[in-house]
Amino acid sequence: MSILTTEFGPVGFSDHGTGPALVFVHGFLFDKRMWQPQIDHFVPLGYRVICVDMVGFGDSATDANIVLMADQSRAVAAVVDACSVDSAVLIGYSMGGQVVLDFADRRPGQVAAVVLSDTFASLDPDQGRAARLALADRLEYEGVRDYAEEFLPLVLSERSVRERAAVADRAREMMVDAHPAGAAAALRGRALRPDYTGNARRVSVAALVVVGAEDAFDRGVLGTELAENLPQSQLTVIAEAGHTPSMERPYAFNTALSEFLHSIPFPLDIVGEKTTVPGV
Repeated sequence: MSILTTEFGPVGFSDHGTGPALVFVHGFLFDKRMWQPQIDHFVPLGYRVICVDMVGFGDSATDANIVLMADQSRAVAAVVDACSVDSAVLIGYSMGGQVVLDFADRRPGQVAAVVLSDTFASLDPDQGRAARLALADRLEYEGVRDYAEEFLPLVLSERSVRERAAVADRAREMMVDAHPAGAAAALRGRALRPDYTGNARRVSVAALVVVGAEDAFDRGVLGTELAENLPQSQLTVIAEAGHTPSMERPYAFNTALSEFLHSIPFPLDIVGEKTTVPGV
């Protein structure tokens, strides 16, 4: 684990392996630890895996009242620059997928491809924004522990909650460990985010959209809509997974990602040395 000092405060990240870079960005109430199954799978295959803590989560603590999505994107960019990565596949989950869409619009030359898991680009209705702002206040006032138990069955399928104890325990641990003030600041930024539909339409590289078949937030609509707005997209639906297929069905998720990576011009024979980040 490394911590980079940025204008947004400390930004935590982990950097594993050498080779073509895969940059992973987690979603709300999780942190970079959610990507352990992907680290275990892709590093032995010759990829460099960089996992970033969004500002407000994990090792990216913040005292700010709000962290805008543009600043989340810039924090990811700071890590990419510090790691001397010229081009990477950007993989984002849920809120992290929206950060990836922002990054791809700001720095298209550094994006070899995008992978968007259980996310959507269209604007939230006013009611949804108001609910997120109210939840941010609640988290800051009450803490995260009680809400984690409410959130767990929304981000995992019923089967995962009932039968996949290790997955449920790992998800619960990350949520309970989340900093209440940091989570609230990030959620306020998420509530006030712009519409990313235009960003999706401007993505000029290959894109993979992954959706859990039992995603309570998607219901078979938003993933399809996102894929239709991406000019060069594939849509993969992971059976028996809820909102978090990368943790619930890691073999299926990793297989879909591996097949996608082998379908794009991102050769494994371009293996570079890992760069030591000054001051980290």
